[in-house]
Amino acid sequence: MTVKNNIIIFGAGYYGKNAYWKLKEQYNFICFVDNNPDIQGTFFEGIPIISRDELGKISMDDKDIIICTRSYYQIVSLLFDMGIFNCYVMLEGFLYHTDRKETMMPVELTSIPYYRKRSKEKNILFIQNAACIRTHKLAELMKEEGYKIFLLYTLAPPFGAYGDFVDIYDEVWGFSSANGILDFISKSDFDVIHCSNEPDILVTIAQKSNKPVIADTHDMESIRKDVGIETLILEYLANTKSDGGLHVSERIANIARNKYGLKEQKQLVIGNLVMYKAFHTDTYLKLSFSDHEIHCVYEGGVVGEDRKHHRFFDDMWRKIAETGIHIHFYSPSDLAYCKRLEKISPFIHYEGNLSGDKLIYEMTKYDCGLAVFNSVADNRLHLEAASINKIYEYISAGLPVISSGIKSLGEMLEKYHIGMELNFSKNIREQITNACRIKIGKDFLVQNGFTMQAHAKELKEFYEQVKES
Repeated sequence: MTVKNNIIIFGAGYYGKNAYWKLKEQYNFICFVDNNPDIQGTFFEGIPIISRDELGKISMDDKDIIICTRSYYQIVSLLFDMGIFNCYVMLEGFLYHTDRKETMMPVELTSIPYYRKRSKEKNILFIQNAACIRTHKLAELMKEEGYKIFLLYTLAPPFGAYGDFVDIYDEVWGFSSANGILDFISKSDFDVIHCSNEPDILVTIAQKSNKPVIADTHDMESIRKDVGIETLILEYLANTKSDGGLHVSERIANIARNKYGLKEQKQLVIGNLVMYKAFHTDTYLKLSFSDHEIHCVYEGGVVGEDRKHHRFFDDMWRKIAETGIHIHFYSPSDLAYCKRLEKISPFIHYEGNLSGDKLIYEMTKYDCGLAVFNSVADNRLHLEAASINKIYEYISAGLPVISSGIKSLGEMLEKYHIGMELNFSKNIREQITNACRIKIGKDFLVQNGFTMQAHAKELKEFYEQVKES
């Protein structure tokens, strides 16, 4: 089954936009179709977003339509009613074909030669649906150690969100089926397969190959939220059937050991630390130098609808802003929600989305970093167990850290005198003012081993151990 050169994407949200980044080099995009009237008539990357009524006026003779939404069954039924009986569905980057004769048959778009390594070459294939900053850091670290580094993705290529990390990889491949991934891994020359979870399905696919597999647990999904039996089974398989496990915190590693009976020698803990290149000898002039006000910064995701989510900031940020303290935030999250969050107060400012060392350099203009989270019963265990990477990133920008809602994070700030725990029942402005006076030594992270490079040797040894297992 082959896809025609001209394609229409049904769904202009997260999955539809990722489909664009994944397919734009191979296919000609005619338009996006979306049921949301607020975006109909607008454009994404120069491509028009139309309504389904307008879709009915387009001839499909030389075009295929790809449905990129979780409500695909309803959209397939709608297309059938419109007389369109041949279509595709893309879920998490996996592509399926459906018509009146077959339902959800997998389709592989990628056809490339199997990889052949050179003599004495050491290499690692990283796999993730959409590679995140942690994956990029680990890949760059091992490249510094002399490995050839490759990336296989399903959902989104790195240039969609992390363009400054694209050059890390010797090659990047996008696949669209489990069979295609398994065949390529099994018949290529890779030393180790490094798979990141969320979702764990990619780990379990790689486990079926003839290559050693490391399962990198960024966040254990079963401690983040209520999950279904399918997710629990995949998590069990990812943890118990892999040749090694990598974890972002000792607490998550302990949970995995107790939950799945894992052997400690097959696990390694490395947090989401910073790279040397993130350190800057040059800094921006502080905004507060000219206006004598306090400017905090937050970087990371924001959530607008789920009041139980740890990244729901409406209430806490409003309280801080009411004291006349500025909050500047950088986020890759939904633009519409970022703009709505900005409207809570004239003291809240959305600054766009930056990543890597560019972001850390940008943050040097502020007075402190916010690691204030919405801690409620449903997410507290996850917050206490997760990596405290925000501390490292703020500290690398020379910023003291304001925390709230995470006991383990507050304890670290107190132990190293690099910030403070914010008590919302006391004078907020006074507390933040005092925290902003804390001075962070330029070599703090290096001296305390809070860099990726500090763990390069043990990570390299771990890969070699897994390779030989």
